[in-house]
Amino acid sequence: MSKREDIRDASMALSMDNGLIYTKLLGWIDLGHAQANDARRLKSILLEEQGRKFFPEFNDWYFPVDYYQEMGKNEKIFGLQFEGRIGVHSPLMVKSCLTWEVKRRIALTIMMKTAYRFEAFQESSLFSWRSDSGFSGEDMVSDLVGFYRIFGEGIDPVILAQPTTKEYALWIWDYYGAIGTFKNKEFRPLLFPSPSPHSKSSPRKGFLPSWLNYIKPLSDLENNHILNRYQNEPLKDLFTDTNRINQELYVSLRKRGWDVTNNQKNTLMPPNIHMSEHTPLRVDYFTIDNDY
Repeated sequence: MSKREDIRDASMALSMDNGLIYTKLLGWIDLGHAQANDARRLKSILLEEQGRKFFPEFNDWYFPVDYYQEMGKNEKIFGLQFEGRIGVHSPLMVKSCLTWEVKRRIALTIMMKTAYRFEAFQESSLFSWRSDSGFSGEDMVSDLVGFYRIFGEGIDPVILAQPTTKEYALWIWDYYGAIGTFKNKEFRPLLFPSPSPHSKSSPRKGFLPSWLNYIKPLSDLENNHILNRYQNEPLKDLFTDTNRINQELYVSLRKRGWDVTNNQKNTLMPPNIHMSEHTPLRVDYFTIDNDY
């Protein structure tokens, strides 16, 4: 949940891993979302292809991908630092030996579908009574900015978005109100025009600039580039909707440093407990058909 005191100046936009800035071309950007640790981890997984295996039923090689988005806080328990998180996990299988261009499209597809589910989870009654984070106006575009910082090319999109001074950002906040009160369920910027003394200004949806729109998500999942995973096996028909990827809710309590191996960030899935896991539909051979 973004607050007024989170607002930062343009001069700090590239040196901070949290906070809120206002930009001329993309509106509000959450620097925590735009830090893109999730995208950085996903890129490593797609490049390394660890655990790839041949599956005869698909006549192809696949490797596991665990992508997640989460929220929570850190607590000190008996002198030890622990991380408490709740989030959305997408357990998938991705076809091996694809081109980097295709892998970038796969990564964007995974991020977009998971981010939407995560925001919907935050918008649920479980959290909405105390937080306006679900589909907050800056979240989706900030996720996209973070994705392009890792998977894109050229100048950092935070710079291209033209961050404003803290004074200007505070002026926008005080005139329009908290960004969390404005909901945005699209990967498009929500822009807040400079307030006019002679008329009431309202926010408007903007369009993505070319430098934040040249990687396209997959149009559908029929080509088997991405498959859902169940019990470490690729599965085509986990859902009746073939374009739906598996997204499991989980809770996690882990000791700080779980994601570092030999002083390097690893790509492991955090220790967790899944809630209401999806399972394949089973045919009931003992159902009596009343038509006979």
